[in-house]
Amino acid sequence: MDLLSAVGLVTKRRGDYLSQAETLAKKAKTQEQLEQKMFEESKVLVKGLRDKQMRWEEYERSLMDKTLVSALAAVYLGAEDANPREKMAKAWSAIVGDMMPPLLAFLDETKDYIDQGLLRIGDQTQDFADVDWNKYFDDDFEMDDEVLTDPDDPSKYEIQNPAKHAASVASTPGGVGRTWKGVLSRVVRYLGTPTFGFFNLGQFMVKQEQGFKEMRRIARKDKRTCVDCKGYDAQGWQPIGTLPMPGHGCRCYDRCRCSIEYR
Repeated sequence: MDLLSAVGLVTKRRGDYLSQAETLAKKAKTQEQLEQKMFEESKVLVKGLRDKQMRWEEYERSLMDKTLVSALAAVYLGAEDANPREKMAKAWSAIVGDMMPPLLAFLDETKDYIDQGLLRIGDQTQDFADVDWNKYFDDDFEMDDEVLTDPDDPSKYEIQNPAKHAASVASTPGGVGRTWKGVLSRVVRYLGTPTFGFFNLGQFMVKQEQGFKEMRRIARKDKRTCVDCKGYDAQGWQPIGTLPMPGHGCRCYDRCRCSIEYR
């Protein structure tokens, strides 16, 4: 599906997505619970395609739907009781613009790998049961999509752009598109890990309305913290709105776990 058609399709269903996101947010209650829920839904979705329980068209539609709904739900949770539905509506364009282009590229690549026989429907040689999502952000957690741009610096992961990264590892043994666990690792990065950044977006919108004037971005400072996040951390307090949200403007991308403070 081309980008223009996909954006037109989801825009027609904008109201449905907002309602579904509100319901999901109320069920999840916290960003952490939302993320965990989406991790598990990612596994169900990929297993459904792999095990012939759903057709490609259903998988494609479900992945797009869940990507948008989970991001909107994260904004809702970040806004708390400060008119969260309005915050979701305001964030709609940013979410579609951030998520849809790389997601469609990833879907196209996955379909190509299936058509070429590089990714085999019905292949159950890999078991997802050993993936512990509770350790996803630990320093030693590894999935099939890990590719270092600098082997001497484990923080420099080439994940600035999901579509670019997917292409860069497509020819790598065990890379995305060549194993189902590799596909799962990418799906998680649309459904699950971006919720942290969009949760922070919801909080930012509230703080801005409340009149806060400054913000600072605090890096996690473990071995996966990228040089960009360290740079934002070093800047200290800046005028509100001048620093990007976690997951934006850094090589950590969706796995960024910088925190934001306001005053």
